[in-house]
Amino acid sequence: MEPGAGGGELSSTTRGLNETVSASREKKTRQDEFTQGPTSREQKRQQEAKEARRSTILYTVVGVVCAVLAVAVIVWNSGVLARTMTAVTINGQEYNAVDVQYYYNSVYNTLLDQYYQATGMTPFDYTSSTKDQIYNEESGQTWYDYLMEQALKTMCENAALADKAEAEGYTMSQETQDSLDSMLEGLETAWIGTTYTSRDAYLRANYGSYITYNRYVELVTRDMLASDYAQNYYDNLTYTDEDYEAYYQENANDLDTYTISQFMFRANVSTTDEEGNTIEMTDEEKAEALAAAQAEVKPVAEELQARLEAGEDPAALAEEYADQLSSSSISSVVTGSDLNSQYSEWAEDSARQSGDVTLVESNSSDTSTYYYVVRFEGRIRDDHNTADVRHILVKAEVSEDAEEPTEEQYAAAEAKAEELLEQWKSGEATEESFTELAKENSEDSGVSENEGLYSNISATSNYVKPFLDWALADHQPGDTGIVRSDDSQGYHIMYYVGSGDPTWKQTADDSLRSDDYSSWVEEVSSGYEATQGFGMNLVSD
Repeated sequence: MEPGAGGGELSSTTRGLNETVSASREKKTRQDEFTQGPTSREQKRQQEAKEARRSTILYTVVGVVCAVLAVAVIVWNSGVLARTMTAVTINGQEYNAVDVQYYYNSVYNTLLDQYYQATGMTPFDYTSSTKDQIYNEESGQTWYDYLMEQALKTMCENAALADKAEAEGYTMSQETQDSLDSMLEGLETAWIGTTYTSRDAYLRANYGSYITYNRYVELVTRDMLASDYAQNYYDNLTYTDEDYEAYYQENANDLDTYTISQFMFRANVSTTDEEGNTIEMTDEEKAEALAAAQAEVKPVAEELQARLEAGEDPAALAEEYADQLSSSSISSVVTGSDLNSQYSEWAEDSARQSGDVTLVESNSSDTSTYYYVVRFEGRIRDDHNTADVRHILVKAEVSEDAEEPTEEQYAAAEAKAEELLEQWKSGEATEESFTELAKENSEDSGVSENEGLYSNISATSNYVKPFLDWALADHQPGDTGIVRSDDSQGYHIMYYVGSGDPTWKQTADDSLRSDDYSSWVEEVSSGYEATQGFGMNLVSD
């Protein structure tokens, strides 16, 4: 057998050829791999490597973002932005978000307190965002916008007044400085007994999360300087008798004193049953029921009107019709500005004469109509001086099962009042000693605030009659007396402090000052406008 035909060794020539062919195939394979792409195994390896690189980049980016966010949260919580970023610029002076928050919270808290004191309610829901509550339905203005508007107005006015005070070298009065010192001293203990853990926590709760004590002192001190400067201007405004007279002539209807007897009837549709359940009624049913009630009540009012016009006694008629009247007042004294709007124009008519009578119908709702029968008793410009008095109320004891004191209990109260008055007379017998006696012994609930002092008492003042009659009698400063008041269920120990201008003149003075002061503030504040910056976004509601 020839060499190479079986399993024998290849010749060198054959081996060379095979090696050449093999090399050629390897080269061809490499060329195919280059032109056709990597194999599936290589593709998988490359994909895994690519994904690994992508994951590395992604984790790096996420880590950087998280780090940035963490720093941002730290910066935000630290209040750095709120203290450094300009929120408002006023006349070149920059204020940060902490400053604006102080003014916003001050306006917010003051409004809440005043409104609640006056009405027992709050003007908005303080547990919810003011940005979500509408202040003006017509314009769509929110409570936040309104409060911020007032805060920025306050900032502008205070800045203008403080700048003017400083430019004129005005220094805070000692009285205001003492008030400021007392307030700051009180702040040191105001938080004790509350849920706040410190003075600064108390400040932050009331004036913003990032307020500091030092910044609070700076702001409140400058505000009190502005207030003191403005008060000084107001107090030093002066007017002549001619000024008051001119004001009176323009506003006599409001300043004059009217004496009116009023009887009020009410035609009413009940919308609840005896058990308090609501009675469902259509509009037509309500109208029919109201018309029936009017037909029953109006003739009675007209009858009373006719009897008054015939000259019958108002007091006797009030007693006779008591069961049919909703209310009545005989010879009530009131200033023109306080006249019932239902008949004020009738009463103010210059042709009105004593004894004139009118009947006024007023529909207050779809279920009620009021009928006012009014008799005009008189009108004057009251030139009597007002009075200032102090008093001590000594109440008579009332038995547990009784509503009013007995005469014996009144006698015991009178004896105590006489004893207190003698105690005062045997001492220094000054207004100051009377004030101390009042603070120690008066049962008037207001003595803690007014030390027993009532000022500017006039015929239109709403005090019990014995108290009012004594105060308006002819007295000299230092006069004393004791009067019984069944309405007060006791005795008033009276001390006459002195007299003041008539009510009409005081009203004229207040109005003139208010008008002139407002014009002055407007002039001083001219050009002081709040330009808002990015920092406003950091002010919370």
